Amino acid sequence: MQTASYLKDLFDLSGKTAVVIGGTGVLGGALATGLGLAGARVAVLGRNHDRGAERAHIIRQAGGKALFVECDAQSPDSLRAAHQEVIKGLGDPTVLVNAAGGNDPKVTVVGDKRFEHITLADWKANYDLNVVGGALLCASSARGAASALWS
Repeated sequence: MQTASYLKDLFDLSGKTAVVIGGTGVLGGALATGLGLAGARVAVLGRNHDRGAERAHIIRQAGGKALFVECDAQSPDSLRAAHQEVIKGLGDPTVLVNAAGGNDPKVTVVGDKRFEHITLADWKANYDLNVVGGALLCASSARGAASALWS
């Protein structure tokens, strides 16, 4: 893909490590590839091993550096372990992207299901997937990112 030189200068991420949680999905995968094309080392995080390994392979084929780390966005232990694996393989993350999540059918108003029929447990599970996972990723990466940015 040909890129205008001013865009390359404007969006250059050379020397940065980007973590994309949910990088196994369509949107997260596209973001991971874009970060790789901008020069970042990319950690693709997600639960689907085949899609994650394929996304990391695509980034490497385009000339980037990438690795896949299997990770569950709703598990603090999984996120901490993934963070350590990213540091070991690519260095401290300085770019974090939360693309984990989805639209759980249990909290979707479709057909004859009405809004008031959605249970609190279903709302909380969807919130944990779409919001809490990103917050946990930030918490697990904050110290390294801050020191890399402000040192």
